[in-house]
Amino acid sequence: MSDLEKRLHRLSGTARSEVAGGAGEISDFVNETLAGIMSRVRDNAQSVTDTVADKATEMGGDAVKKIVNEVETRPLTMLAIAAGIGFLFGVARR
Repeated sequence: MSDLEKRLHRLSGTARSEVAGGAGEISDFVNETLAGIMSRVRDNAQSVTDTVADKATEMGGDAVKKIVNEVETRPLTMLAIAAGIGFLFGVARR
């Protein structure tokens, strides 16, 4: 009986050390996995940011082209609009 108790005690100690080692490996695996996920999210976010910036630049360029076209087509109307906007800003500033 005493021999059986000693063997169970040793087996229990071995099991504890293996569980502790396994927990460390699991922790390392989880940390590596999370680091990989964060890296992919960061890369995707940068890609989306670049795409949005490109679209905004493109839209801004289109808006400028439309304004230039309108100024060339109807210069007096555009001058009146600009004067009206300037007047409104002046009134709002007071």
